[in-house]
Amino acid sequence: MSLTKSSSRKDLTEQNQYQNQNENQNQPKSTTIVKYEKSSCLFCNEWFDAQTFTEHLIHCGQVLEECPNGCQAFIPRIRMRSHLKECPRNQHNLSNQQRMSVSMDRLDRQSDQRLLVIEQDVGTIRSVLNEEIRQRLHLITDVGNIRKQNQVVEDWTRETEKAMDDLRRQMEEETNRKAFAIEQNQLDVQYCCDITQSLKEQVESRLDEAQKLVNQLSADVTYHQNQLNDNILKLEELIFENERLNREKFFQIEEFLQQINEDIKTKLGNSDYVTSKQATLDYEVKNVKNIVCETEERCDKLDRALHQTMQNISDLETQMAMQQRIASVQNIRGHLIWRIKDYSKKLEESKQYDTILHSAMFSNKAFGYALRLDIYLNGKGTWKGRNMIACLNVLSGEYDPLLAWPCRLQAEIIIRDQCTNVADAEDYVKTIFVRKKSDDFIQSNQYFHIPHKVITSRNYLRNDSMFIEVRVLK
Repeated sequence: MSLTKSSSRKDLTEQNQYQNQNENQNQPKSTTIVKYEKSSCLFCNEWFDAQTFTEHLIHCGQVLEECPNGCQAFIPRIRMRSHLKECPRNQHNLSNQQRMSVSMDRLDRQSDQRLLVIEQDVGTIRSVLNEEIRQRLHLITDVGNIRKQNQVVEDWTRETEKAMDDLRRQMEEETNRKAFAIEQNQLDVQYCCDITQSLKEQVESRLDEAQKLVNQLSADVTYHQNQLNDNILKLEELIFENERLNREKFFQIEEFLQQINEDIKTKLGNSDYVTSKQATLDYEVKNVKNIVCETEERCDKLDRALHQTMQNISDLETQMAMQQRIASVQNIRGHLIWRIKDYSKKLEESKQYDTILHSAMFSNKAFGYALRLDIYLNGKGTWKGRNMIACLNVLSGEYDPLLAWPCRLQAEIIIRDQCTNVADAEDYVKTIFVRKKSDDFIQSNQYFHIPHKVITSRNYLRNDSMFIEVRVLK
């Protein structure tokens, strides 16, 4: 019995040491501490509470005990009876045991059967308990993980709340800044409206002044035109009077020559007198011819000066109209159709006086470049007499400071075919490039020529009128 108690104490000590090792090994490294409320037996692997663990070790059937016969064998308590029957040191008690063998065998068989049933039940209970313990350990581990996750979630929640507070503060600051910016923008808009109103009033006043100035210039032009017309009439009267006087002088010279011829016939005897008289007459005739030639040249010069004056007046009127059109260009689509009437008359004037035809003002787009087509019907330079020369000019406009310079444009000049059947019409098309450095520089014009025989062919010229179309491509 004392051996049994000592072995039980030894087993209890080993069990406690093993339990402490398991606790040290199973202790998690994290801050979560798991405290086990049950311990397992080293001999039967069953789990017991701390209160019943010691009592279980005293009565556990799997605890090893030394054989009482001194055979130096350690047998589990539950197998001790079977070992005593088979122990080699148990021969001297054989006679006593034989007497008891009959009754004991019967008891042993019954007890073995019961023990087998109990062992099976205990094994089942042990497996169920082990499974429950494993599930509890898993649950404990999951609880520890959940606690860690909760800690992480709490930390993240605190950081999120802090970030949300920062965002709210930033949103409030941004709202305040936007409110201040909106207020400042409203003040700026009001200031711009006031400036725009004042500028509008100034522009309207300046437009009124410009209109008054244009009206004054128109009145001055009308006055000067009337004066020029009066001067032209006086000049024509003077020319007619000079022609009349020259004609009368010419008649007088003819009469005088006839008288001289008659005198020559009557005085043929005096040869010296005739020779001197003939020389005098020749000299006077030369003087008269020189006077007539000078008069004719003066008449031609006056005629040219008169036509040049009329051309200048027309150019002045055209410039005045152009200035008015520049202020308000109506054609802003980059498309112009120009009808030239009385083509034959204007061609003759161009042959005599080198006149230039100017189209109406137009623009390539809204608030774009101011454009005009100029045409020399009888040509210019080396192309004169055989071709019609034209060019597209970029004029000074109201919106030049807002436009891109240098100016680069491409346009198509089209002479429309005035055929009765529109489907059979074949227009004559020319492409031209327009370049100008800036509104301060003189434009280097690019001219294009159209032969007169092309214009007179097909139906480009009909009813002494010609249609020219301009399309600005870019």
